[in-house]
Amino acid sequence: METPALTASENNSGQQPNHSEKHAWILVKYALAVSPPIGGLSALFGFVVLAGYFGSLEALYRPISGGPATNPLTATAIIFVGLGLAIGQIRFGLWPQRFASLAALIFTGSRLLDAMAGSSISTTLTPFHDIVLSEITAGKSNAMGVNSATMLFLISLSLALHSYRLIIAAQFFGFLALAAPLVSFTGYAYGFKSFYGQMSLITATAGFFLSFSALSITARRGALRAVLSPYIGGKIARIQITLGLFVPFALGFLVVKALLETSAGNPFGVFVVGVSWFIIILVCISAIIQERADQRRRRAERKLAFSATTDPLTHLPNRRKFFEDGGREFKRIERNQTVLSVLMIDIDFFKKVNDTAGHAMGDNILIEVGKTLSQSIRAIDLIARIGGEEFVILLSDTDIEIAERIGEKLRTEIEDLEIEGWTDIYGPITVSIGCANSTDKATLDEMLSYADKALYKAKEMGRNRVVST
Repeated sequence: METPALTASENNSGQQPNHSEKHAWILVKYALAVSPPIGGLSALFGFVVLAGYFGSLEALYRPISGGPATNPLTATAIIFVGLGLAIGQIRFGLWPQRFASLAALIFTGSRLLDAMAGSSISTTLTPFHDIVLSEITAGKSNAMGVNSATMLFLISLSLALHSYRLIIAAQFFGFLALAAPLVSFTGYAYGFKSFYGQMSLITATAGFFLSFSALSITARRGALRAVLSPYIGGKIARIQITLGLFVPFALGFLVVKALLETSAGNPFGVFVVGVSWFIIILVCISAIIQERADQRRRRAERKLAFSATTDPLTHLPNRRKFFEDGGREFKRIERNQTVLSVLMIDIDFFKKVNDTAGHAMGDNILIEVGKTLSQSIRAIDLIARIGGEEFVILLSDTDIEIAERIGEKLRTEIEDLEIEGWTDIYGPITVSIGCANSTDKATLDEMLSYADKALYKAKEMGRNRVVST
């Protein structure tokens, strides 16, 4: 059978999945793994039926006394399909599947052709035909019904398509085939003979297993892969399918029993209301699960957005965030015809800190300088760390003279910082600051370029000072 591992082409991203991703798709792996043994179990049903005919043990092919029997041709088709699913491509590639599915298509197709054309081809292919004929003459039900032939034809077609790698088509016919045994089970449960017709309980059970096995080998594609997904869509789908099958079936069973025991029609109204409320509850449960998953997604997105726009050391906005918000602010002052100033701040001789006291001390100084700058500006101003030891502050509605005074105030506050292990040994931390404003500047980048030139001029003049352009 197919290997359970997901290939690169099956991965949504188009890349080879990693180990954890493979492990997450555990239900797909299980579906692929259980298909062969289920196919083998189904084939065993067919062998038991033929053994019943061979040993004249009617109970082996007619499980309910007086009910329909599993026809020998039906059992033969079950054996071929079951073996095709069981042995698959373990040793001989895809040829066993193709041979088994072709044989089953011939058996079931002949019965369908007989039903349409009035021929008797299937009778020549039926083993133990004399026993079948004698039971039919005695008024017993023993024929490959059209519903059984259709079900097995669809399963055989699904297996054949799978052997030619037409997985989606194989899955489609596998789903269609599954309907027949489910309808038969409903008929047996409710006592509606018209629901199961000539399909015996053995045939229905084997057909269910075969349909399940044929679907399982397509688990890496299409709708089944989506249902078995480890993600939220798959989880919701599995809950909906489980409840969608069980609850209406259980309600229907209770209603039918009530209708059979009483002549009142009220139970049908109860059934309608019950199913309606079930649908409402199912939708609500799905919505709750979806919302919880969506909350986790939104939290993850917020964390990701925060990480993408925040300096991890100082927790100040980073260069990307500065240019996003600064660009909007620059457009605002252009519309309002106001002025904007910028302070470019660089810690003096910062390399000396790392070389002398280590990077841990350097990080501590960056954190303390960032705190001081952040606490000393207005809420409407924008501060960011844009480089190793470089900070920038955007001062809204501030002209160059006020910006210089703010810069001087910040320079003094940083010089007064006391950082144990550095200032008490090597002296104060100082910064050089370059100022520029938006007057006659076309863009934010141009204004920053002027501030950067002023910063280098401050360094040339001996550092620890504020210079404007």
